[in-house]
Amino acid sequence: MKNPITTNSGSLATPYDLGAGEVSLNPLHPGLVYETDTHNYLHFLCNIGYNITTIKKISSTIPTNFTCHSNSSISNMNYPSIAISKFNGTEIIIKRTVTNVGTVNGIYIASVEAPNGLEVNVVPNMLEFTESKKQLSFQVIFRADGGFDEDKFGSIVWSNDEYIVRSPFVVSSR
Repeated sequence: MKNPITTNSGSLATPYDLGAGEVSLNPLHPGLVYETDTHNYLHFLCNIGYNITTIKKISSTIPTNFTCHSNSSISNMNYPSIAISKFNGTEIIIKRTVTNVGTVNGIYIASVEAPNGLEVNVVPNMLEFTESKKQLSFQVIFRADGGFDEDKFGSIVWSNDEYIVRSPFVVSSR
């Protein structure tokens, strides 16, 4: 209908309403995947307020030397999307690791779709996978001149001649 997408109540939809995925009837060939392991989920539980005693009651698989770190951020969970809360403009660095499941010797270039008022950089902005290097890490650096009143949405897109891998992000001062 060529109109903006709206919610059930009629207000304009935001990425919170739309999601980040797509439906495809063809077999899935993602190119890059973000693998999340037990440590990521355990740190997630730490970050939402559970202590190690409670986590041991919840999880049957806890590495012997696992502890909750007070300086870890829930934003660092190795997940395709990035969510940052309580952002005041101070530089925040988020780390992600991707595994190449596409062409063996693939090179991906990053591009950033950032909203006004938010500076977003990807380092390195090129990932070169080989037969022996199937997993590589990168950092996403967020900066602003200060806080802001509304949530900021954008994405990081890794692409090459064969694949386009989009990772959405939201940055909130709340």
